[in-house]
Amino acid sequence: MRYFTLFFALTFTSITITAQSLMQKKADQLYNELSYLAASDYYKSLTKTNKPTQDNLRKLATSYFKIYDFKNAEAAYKRLFDSFPSSLTETDLINYLQCLKYNQKYADVGNVLNLLDQKHKGNLITKNHNKNKNYFKDLKQDSLLFKILNVEKLNTEYSEFSPVFFNKNTSLMLASNRRNTSARNKTFAWDNSYFIDLYTSQKKDSLNFESTTPLPRKVSGLYHDGPVSLSSDAKTLYLTKSNVITKKVKGVLINVINLKLVILKKDSTGKYSNSEEFPYNSNDYSVGHAAVSKDGKLMYFISDMPGGYGQTDIYVSEFKNGIWQKPENLGQVVNTEGREMFPYVNEDGTLFFSSDGRAGLGGLDLYFTVPGLDAYFEPQNLGFPINTSADDFGFTINEDLKTGYLSSNRSGGKGKDDIYFFRSNKPLIGVTLSGMVINEGTKEMIPNAWVYLLNANKTAIDSIKANEKAEYKFTINNPSAQYYIGAKEPVNYYDRVVEVQKLKIGENKMNISLFPKYQIIDVVSNIKTAQAIEGVKATYIEKLVTGQKNYLTDAKGTFSDIIKGKKIGDKLQFSIKYEKKGFITVEKNYEIILEMNTIIELKEKMQPMEIGADIAKVIQIAPIYFDLNKWNIRSDAAKELDKIVKVMMENPSMTIELGSHTDCRSSRGYNLSLSDKRAKSSAAYIVSKGIAKNRIVGKGYGEEKPVNGCKCEGKIISNCSEEEHQANRRTEFLITKF
Repeated sequence: MRYFTLFFALTFTSITITAQSLMQKKADQLYNELSYLAASDYYKSLTKTNKPTQDNLRKLATSYFKIYDFKNAEAAYKRLFDSFPSSLTETDLINYLQCLKYNQKYADVGNVLNLLDQKHKGNLITKNHNKNKNYFKDLKQDSLLFKILNVEKLNTEYSEFSPVFFNKNTSLMLASNRRNTSARNKTFAWDNSYFIDLYTSQKKDSLNFESTTPLPRKVSGLYHDGPVSLSSDAKTLYLTKSNVITKKVKGVLINVINLKLVILKKDSTGKYSNSEEFPYNSNDYSVGHAAVSKDGKLMYFISDMPGGYGQTDIYVSEFKNGIWQKPENLGQVVNTEGREMFPYVNEDGTLFFSSDGRAGLGGLDLYFTVPGLDAYFEPQNLGFPINTSADDFGFTINEDLKTGYLSSNRSGGKGKDDIYFFRSNKPLIGVTLSGMVINEGTKEMIPNAWVYLLNANKTAIDSIKANEKAEYKFTINNPSAQYYIGAKEPVNYYDRVVEVQKLKIGENKMNISLFPKYQIIDVVSNIKTAQAIEGVKATYIEKLVTGQKNYLTDAKGTFSDIIKGKKIGDKLQFSIKYEKKGFITVEKNYEIILEMNTIIELKEKMQPMEIGADIAKVIQIAPIYFDLNKWNIRSDAAKELDKIVKVMMENPSMTIELGSHTDCRSSRGYNLSLSDKRAKSSAAYIVSKGIAKNRIVGKGYGEEKPVNGCKCEGKIISNCSEEEHQANRRTEFLITKF
């Protein structure tokens, strides 16, 4: 019995190993033939053991991933993750990340991103997610702006995607793997679906279309045909086709399905001619998903050719001198280690594409970018509900920039991939340029000014009236073009046009400042040190106008304001009172005839409040004249003395000595007596105007204190000029107390 039992056990084990070996061989054969649906069943059986091989777990996860069974794919990747954590590849982690997003398990995404960063330091996928860690919340904030509707007249239980409009948007071409009655209708072992063909349909309205018709055999072949792009005149068709290659890898024959681009042109009968291959097709990699600019000069396409950043990248080729030039990768601003696919270029040059390598909601998310002068702008996610946790791709937009179509395999659809119509409450793409209209000098707001958006030729293409907060805002749909901003407020300011600097996608801020037609700028400084005085209270009073304006000087001793409602030749009459603790308060009168120069620049000096300071130098009073040998106050002298009265009233704690001085001519005694009488007469006049008697003393000094060397007493003969003698004939008002 013991030997029988052992023999039975060995025999059973041998049979099991043989069965396992046959199953393994079949699984690998199906996998190599790209029959992922069938292969997944075999790998599922092979991995039921407690110790599945790493290769079988990876192929099980990959098979599920390839047939879009993301629930089972996530579970398989989780087992691979738990069983072989140190052996995970970058592709494993990227696919696992996508499964989590497809299944809306956003909370688990961070852990996978950390592992991905450890596997490939500085990878673009992690970088893009780290730029906005709140991406899930941010992408859903504008969801109420959109209305998304299934285009049921186009969709079936199969896949319909990548609609392209032509004939002024009245005709539609789309890709579909629906079942048809043609002899070429075969299934695709990948997931047992039918091959993709191209169809056309007539548009009745946004949601209603005539029955779809397959394109002729010359366009659609035996395998996948689609998606497609059309030239602006619909005479050239850029078609993505399957390129099926059988290769021997390590002694095993495997099927490789690449993509290639073919170009078809209509002949004189209106039918598409024999295809011409894009010169950069290859049996070693894929080239497909073409999108051609309106002028036909740029072709965007996807490829996994060597030297790229990820699984598939977007490239661009220029049509020059009758041939397509060597393609250029759009770079890491656009491409990632993931999949960038399905490019679509709008009439204004905006490039739309789908990517699963950025901070999106899951699967392929739709983005847009704009070619700049030297690079592409940071792609912007179109947000929810344009994007979902499923694949969202195959995009087109109407001229209104608010409506269009997209393809998606989101839940609730009619088939696997469906075409959806979307409507937005505001333009979907473009940038905004906003700012304020402000005063160039004061930086104050200028409300209600007209603001103009001008093109490169400085022709106005849009205009808006700034609001009460002086704000304006423009939406710009082609930020790569050159623009100018102009502003006009004709009453008080000069018109101005300034160039707009390089725009970025999203919000751009730019204030435009206007120069006032007349502006007063006053700089106040210390008369002794010449240093600016901050915090001076300046009271501006315009003659014949009620009211006043108050200002405080800044750190540069400056205040400024505009003069409204004036024109060249007008007379501007005003006074400014200057006040600051520790300085003599003064009020000065101004009378200015306005000329072409719009800046009225004043430079005022304030005298510190100190013993011995001469008030006359601060207010710059004219010489006080008396009649010959007289000391009575003439009317012209009274006018100047009134200025002293005003200063003393404005500085009530100040007392002064009024000193009268003469030149050296006449006798010393005569000059002393005459100057003393004139000083006391002037002081009496000031007292008569309301100044307390104890606040002013009049004193004559005769010729005793000349300001220069002009002496002429006794035998001294003076050679001084009349101007030098005049300098000694003066009246001083010196502070004696404050």
